[in-house]
Amino acid sequence: ATAPAVPATGLPWERRQELGLAKAWFDTVSLLITKPGDAFTMMRPEGGLLDPLLFGLIGSCAGAIVSILFQGLMQSIPGFGGNNDALFRAIGVGHWAFFIVYAILSPLLVLIWLFIAGGILHLCLMLVGGANRSFETTFRVICFASGAANLFSMIPMCGGLIAFVYHIVLDCIGLSRAHQTTTGKALLAVLLPLIVCCGVSVLPRSA
Repeated sequence: ATAPAVPATGLPWERRQELGLAKAWFDTVSLLITKPGDAFTMMRPEGGLLDPLLFGLIGSCAGAIVSILFQGLMQSIPGFGGNNDALFRAIGVGHWAFFIVYAILSPLLVLIWLFIAGGILHLCLMLVGGANRSFETTFRVICFASGAANLFSMIPMCGGLIAFVYHIVLDCIGLSRAHQTTTGKALLAVLLPLIVCCGVSVLPRSA
């Protein structure tokens, strides 16, 4: 069913001038994780790219850096690195040097990924007939979804998988609410890139 059209009052992050930076961030993360439907109903579909981009960068970079730090600690344990040890020797860097460089570059990598992922997702939403608003709306959804879901990457071992699954959940809910489209169209738009990638990977084997 199509999500009802209701006034978008703005997420706490979009009102951080009155709430304060820390409270606005924690309140927004809490809403997105515990009440994503309410969160994306509150989200303003327009209002600029900077606010959601900043939120997405903070959460995604925090998740990436903590995850990288944990992996670095695990790589320091003898025998844990496995085949990765040979990889690090081949490129001529140590574990910590690689992880430090990756952590420094993570904001740029996240920035590029958000715009590419937002563009692909909006294109897919257009293809399934669910894009009732502009790219800006889709970009705002993916930024807020990324800023919350990628925090799960901090969980050792299985955090990446949890973040990936919850990202899909938040994208589906966010697109359906923000674009006022059906959940089915939103889900199809989110899964379409995965379906295409799986199809392309299978083609060479079946040829």
